[in-house]
Amino acid sequence: MMAALGRAATMTVGDYNPSLVIDAVNALQPLGKEGALKAITSCLTGQRDPAYPAGLLWVLRVLFNLSPSQGFPPVNIGTPDIPPPVDPETLPRFPIVIVNDIPFLVVRGHVLRGLPEPVEAHIRYFLDHGVVRDRLLVPPATLDAIEGEFLRVWHAAYGSAYAEHVLKTIRQQIAHLGRGTR
Repeated sequence: MMAALGRAATMTVGDYNPSLVIDAVNALQPLGKEGALKAITSCLTGQRDPAYPAGLLWVLRVLFNLSPSQGFPPVNIGTPDIPPPVDPETLPRFPIVIVNDIPFLVVRGHVLRGLPEPVEAHIRYFLDHGVVRDRLLVPPATLDAIEGEFLRVWHAAYGSAYAEHVLKTIRQQIAHLGRGTR
């Protein structure tokens, strides 16, 4: 479990791989809320790599559910190359979008203006407000229709804005899934 979490933690936005998030979330989900957050905190404190552990933000956004009235906290690691949707309820986990149990990261980067928010702030938020997802992530056996499903969700939030940009991004992530790079 810690190996899967460590692999997810060290991902940068540019090398995001949904398989690593799926593996980490599926390893943490059976631990329940406190156990999962304890493991994530342990991963943070045991981290030898000085790089910002952005992958833990993605794991938290996929592992936990929040009530619509509570909402997910913003990811304050800079200005994303695609802005959040006008209506946050259309993509509540932004910049993560889950389609058919595949967590896609829809941005390619952030322009940092200062220091990124500590991951510990998100851990505290999910401790106070989050509920661990009730089932494991089980992506479909075939990825043939995934682009169409993704675009349906995307268009509900953005219309056609940024569609080509985001399709290029998720195609790279779909390729990770297709190669079995877990």
